[in-house]
Amino acid sequence: MKRQDIFQQLIKLKNRMQGLVRVQLVIDVVMIYAFITTMLNSDTVNLFGKIMSQDNAMVVTFLIAIVDLCFTQIRKNYRKVGRTLTGHLGGQLSEDEILVIRQFERY
Repeated sequence: MKRQDIFQQLIKLKNRMQGLVRVQLVIDVVMIYAFITTMLNSDTVNLFGKIMSQDNAMVVTFLIAIVDLCFTQIRKNYRKVGRTLTGHLGGQLSEDEILVIRQFERY
């Protein structure tokens, strides 16, 4: 791969990670809401506009937590790929490359 191709892939990966961080933040908030709502109610829980038993609400909360865990693993994989791409850049880095690498490392 050429240096420019690697740099473009790194930019795309950084943009995907930015979007993934936003989606994961929303999922985290939903998971916390579901957990608190489930714990504060006793027999029946009104979760996302649906009335269900507390056991079913805990299952929904658990499934949301699994989705959150999957997004965490995707981010971990993106970081690994990004480090590999950064290693392939090597040598003397331009200002743009340094800026993108710093932004990438933030995520």
